[in-house]
Amino acid sequence: MTQIMAVWAFIQAHWADVANAIAYIISIASIVVKLTPSQKDDAILKKIVDFIGKYIALNPTPKPPSN
Repeated sequence: MTQIMAVWAFIQAHWADVANAIAYIISIASIVVKLTPSQKDDAILKKIVDFIGKYIALNPTPKPPSN
C-alpha cells in the first residue's frame, strides 16, 4: 500500500512531466502507426486516444443537454 501511495505522490508532484510524457508517447505512436500499412494498429491507437480523451483529458467534451 505504501508503494501505491508513493507512486501517487510522485504523479501529483510531477503531473506536468507525466502529461508531457503521455503526449510525447502518443505523438510518436501516431507517427509510427501512420507509417505502417496495417489498419489494426490504427484501431488500437484510436482506442487509446479515445480513452485518454474521455477519462484523462482536462477539457472533456460536454454532453448535450437532454430534454
